[in-house]
Amino acid sequence: MTPDENGTRYVDLPSTLRTVPGEDVTQKLVFDPSMKQHQDAYRAADPAFADPARTEAWRAARRRALEAVLRVIGGSEWADALVLRGSMLMTAWFGEAAREPGDLDFVVVPRSWGLGDPRTARMLDGIAKAAEEAAQGFDAAGAVAEDIWTYERVPGRRLVLPWTAPGLPGGHVQLDFVFGERLPEEPEPVELPGGAVLLGATPALSLAWKVLWLTLDTYSQGKDLYDAVLLAERHPLPYALLHAVFEAGGEWPEYQRHEVRFEDVAEALRYVEWRHFVAEFPRFADAEGEFVRRLLRALAATFGSEGGDAVCL
Repeated sequence: MTPDENGTRYVDLPSTLRTVPGEDVTQKLVFDPSMKQHQDAYRAADPAFADPARTEAWRAARRRALEAVLRVIGGSEWADALVLRGSMLMTAWFGEAAREPGDLDFVVVPRSWGLGDPRTARMLDGIAKAAEEAAQGFDAAGAVAEDIWTYERVPGRRLVLPWTAPGLPGGHVQLDFVFGERLPEEPEPVELPGGAVLLGATPALSLAWKVLWLTLDTYSQGKDLYDAVLLAERHPLPYALLHAVFEAGGEWPEYQRHEVRFEDVAEALRYVEWRHFVAEFPRFADAEGEFVRRLLRALAATFGSEGGDAVCL
């Protein structure tokens, strides 16, 4: 069993959960629904050092490690097989308003490439080794991988790749790969912080996924609500694309009603797990209601567009 700083004992933590060593650092464990196959389904939040400047230095080193891995992938044989989504894309689009990126999220294409395909292990091993060869500080031999819980529609695989930086405790680049995800809108090349150019999901598709997850996931996440507000207030979401994303997932808010309605989203937003988001971003402790209202206002145009239902706010 593994205790945390509060004495809580964990018996079944994910093998990919890694914390930062050191007596001058604290690090919370945050609920991670993608690891729900474990009794203790957690991931490590960002470390906080006794010296705030050291915290910022560590985050800057982690950002450089993320960017280095993205450059490696962009120049690899797998560049055309990986579509980026998630926090690094949000950083490219929204800058400082976006959440600090802590991991890299990819959809593997084509859809026929399954989790159990022999190419999967070769790709993960190849990315880890290429990162070690391309940049100092990565340890391919220390990389660990495990499955992401598959109940939320598509199977996946998580890879954590250790990195070190002079004068700082090391960390890990976390890469999540999902398989079998339908892309109702074609990805586009995007230039990312650090100079890498990769295929990325469009803002509209990213928003449609966020709305899907917020509406249907058993453990809908505060981070997705936050991201959805940024996206919805800047990028229009056609109802046809939102419908296509729900259709691709094969799930609907009500059995045998193959459409998503504004009231479905409004009802689901009552149950977002905001407290887990606030554990990492305490400045938003009292802002859940504000973000719900902002998202609903921004999505009104979606449901008023062709194919949607009229909305009165």
